[in-house]
Amino acid sequence: MGLIVESRFPPADGGLAVVTLAGELDVASAAELRGHLAALIGDGAGHLILDFARVEFVDSNGLGVLAGVHRLLRPPPRPETDEHGADGGVLAVAAVNQRVRQVLRTSGFTRIIPIYPSVETAIVVHQAGPHHRPAPHRRLAQRDRPSQRDR
Repeated sequence: MGLIVESRFPPADGGLAVVTLAGELDVASAAELRGHLAALIGDGAGHLILDFARVEFVDSNGLGVLAGVHRLLRPPPRPETDEHGADGGVLAVAAVNQRVRQVLRTSGFTRIIPIYPSVETAIVVHQAGPHHRPAPHRRLAQRDRPSQRDR
């Protein structure tokens, strides 16, 4: 089927771009999307929200694009703290259908990329600032889980 890519910058927020995708994010469309997103970042978009409402399928090539763009937007960790700087950008996805959400969950992307129920919600959270953004979901390590005794 292919992939249709359209982007827009919401008014009054020049560092944020919303990219609407429709179709299949796979080997045939990954390079085109990678180029489109890299161009947006080159033009000053420091934060990207990908609208997945009409994305029907994502394969490993599409996941590779998401991982690569996530790395482009994140600054390298500070050596003294091993934490990323606060001035980095954010890649988020919104309006993900259940099938694609399962792919993102199974591959571990829900731990590194925030997923929002709608583009509007993602924009509101972005505009609230970095301290209001939820951390991506992560599974608790065995040592962090409540023990049987604590329950």
